Amino acid sequence: MKKKAIKIAASTAVAASAFVAAAPAAQQADAATNVNQLITDAQNAGTVLKWAISVEGSANFVDRPYDHYNAAKKAIANAEKAAAKLSGSEKLSTDAKLVEPKLQVKRAGAYIDAITSSEKIKTLTAGLDSAIKTNDIEKVEAAYHTATAEYRKQAALLDRVYGQSTRDEIRNKVKPSIEKLVADVKNEVTVNMLAKAADTDLKANKFADASKKIAEAQAILDANVLKWETALQKSVDDVKTALPLSVSTVSVLNDTTLVVTLSKPVVAVAASEFTFDKGLVATSAVLSSDKKTVTLTTNKQAAGTEYTVAYKGSSAKFTTVAAPIGNVTLDTAASHAETTQSIALVASFKTPQGTANNNPVNVTVPTGYKVISVNGSTASTIASGTTEMISPVNGQIVLVVAANSTTTPAVGGKIKFETLTGSNGSVVESKSSGSLNFYLLDDAEVFTTTTGVVEYVDAANNYFVANSGNKYLLKASGNVYQDKDSNIITLDTLKSKLSKGDVVTGQYIKDGSSVLKLELDRVETADFEVDQELVTGTPAFRVAGNTITLTGSGEVGREVSVYDTSKARPVAKTTVLANGKWTATVPVDPTTGVPVNFSARQATSVNEIAPDYSTTGAGFTAPLPVLAAAFETNGAAPDKVLSGTTADESLNGDVVTYTVKTIDTVVIKAGATITLQDGDSTRATYTHGVNGTKIEKVSGAGNEGKFAITFGAPSSISGGDNKLTGSLSVHAVTGIENQYGLKLSTNGMVNIFGY
Repeated sequence: MKKKAIKIAASTAVAASAFVAAAPAAQQADAATNVNQLITDAQNAGTVLKWAISVEGSANFVDRPYDHYNAAKKAIANAEKAAAKLSGSEKLSTDAKLVEPKLQVKRAGAYIDAITSSEKIKTLTAGLDSAIKTNDIEKVEAAYHTATAEYRKQAALLDRVYGQSTRDEIRNKVKPSIEKLVADVKNEVTVNMLAKAADTDLKANKFADASKKIAEAQAILDANVLKWETALQKSVDDVKTALPLSVSTVSVLNDTTLVVTLSKPVVAVAASEFTFDKGLVATSAVLSSDKKTVTLTTNKQAAGTEYTVAYKGSSAKFTTVAAPIGNVTLDTAASHAETTQSIALVASFKTPQGTANNNPVNVTVPTGYKVISVNGSTASTIASGTTEMISPVNGQIVLVVAANSTTTPAVGGKIKFETLTGSNGSVVESKSSGSLNFYLLDDAEVFTTTTGVVEYVDAANNYFVANSGNKYLLKASGNVYQDKDSNIITLDTLKSKLSKGDVVTGQYIKDGSSVLKLELDRVETADFEVDQELVTGTPAFRVAGNTITLTGSGEVGREVSVYDTSKARPVAKTTVLANGKWTATVPVDPTTGVPVNFSARQATSVNEIAPDYSTTGAGFTAPLPVLAAAFETNGAAPDKVLSGTTADESLNGDVVTYTVKTIDTVVIKAGATITLQDGDSTRATYTHGVNGTKIEKVSGAGNEGKFAITFGAPSSISGGDNKLTGSLSVHAVTGIENQYGLKLSTNGMVNIFGY
């Protein structure tokens, strides 16, 4: 009844407007001089327009209210024209009275654009549906690209409509249909694209690239039942057959185990068929059942080293995992609890020699969280959004973490640990926990397509999270569950379908009977992250050379774009591999001395075109400043303290101190060495802890960035006359690094003399 009354009122306003429009020209001229009447006309026209675009009014989400829209614009223009002749204060009053009709014109424009977009989306849907019915994968791919590219533009216009109910009415008429069609053929189109791209690589003799694409295509074929599977498998097989036998990929499992993927199946393999550089040797080779995957056992691989493996005329490079900067160990998996509960977090710390490290640690707690116990003491706490210095006990820090408020969810935060040197408090290593998630247990909720977007699912414990961190329980009995087609389903069926990104609608009652419908069933999207972290107190992440290889995790198969934030377009693109990891190598100019800020973004759909970089754009990671500059000393003459006869040409007992550049923290590894060379090419190596030699950081205020070498007897000496004489140059240094694991360069380490 109320809706009918509103419509009658709207119709009356329309009639009144028509009556004014039909008035004789002379009367209109008289009215034009009456500013108040013109403002009233504009307000009436705005009201008519308001109901023409409202669910409660005459809107049918098909017809565009052009007449009312144009009438309102004209009435506003007439009022503004007449008001221009008024005094300043009178004009301000007029402007205030026209705010509402202008707002309705703006909303009507968005409404009209949305209807136009919905018609375009219907056309796109029909085109894709028609292509699918032809059973021609090429036509499907062409229609798919057209549909998805244009849909991204048009869908944005749907979201600008004012009013949730009006917006939903328009969106729900077109969005589910096209999204379902796109999802139905996404895998087929991806396989077809990969097969064609691999064929192009093959013809260009890019065998490794072709093999990688074919492996990805085959993985999709193996994991799914596809339309046109026979034809797609043939396209993939044709490229496989044409590929020469070669090494496709190399993965490092640990420091003695590699997994090598071949471009095509073989009957058998032998360890002797795989050869390496730099002294690496394969001791065994095991061929998997797919006849393409070979697990190789080798002698111990050096950490952070690039090797080349050769097999039957082909070769591939791989890099072993870099040695850890320090020895911080903690669980990096995500944790989940309710806001009334707590989560225990244990971090362990070791020295480079493997013993317990009790040096102070900075513990940073993000906003929204608090630490209610440190090392078992409830008297020791850390407030929300603060950093405290904590000393480990027997090399461990045990924290009990809770949400800062029992009535507010805290989601996605991480506790950060930064190990400090005992002498000057500089950061040596930084590591963060997994995300800590405290959900608010909700009593009741009416889920809409906005509040019912699923954020996390724990099928084992029968709950899901939505509505900005609220937790909802799933009961085995007493509730009604429906799939997206409104069919009644069991709880187990719902849990098998439910994943992050789905939409649940309906009535939820924690202690009563709930009716929940899986409104939209989407493919789960993995969290997207960049592995590299900036150590607190440093202006930039450090690399040597002119590139950095960024790594991270994301959703398998999605394209990753990496941006230099000073440029609009990506500087590198890569794909998330089957193990959920991605890598991308990007340039860093070492000549500028200025950090480059990098941000990464994962595509929101398989065929999304990477957008321009935006500081406010959704999905971009926080910029990581990266500086290309070697870790080296400041180039000044070293300080030398003599403990013996001056100028006795013996280093034994002498102490030489170097200062590194101010942006670096010195990390001394176990077994650090320095090798000196004199004029006749005699080389002597001195090793920390051997024959009285010590290589240590200098303690005390004002000595940050300094390390000292107390010389004992050489651990080895060779060449020349086997005796160091005259001016000594630094030939090599090992085991001295900065906080980012960069090895100390000998550049800047000036000669030692007068010893």
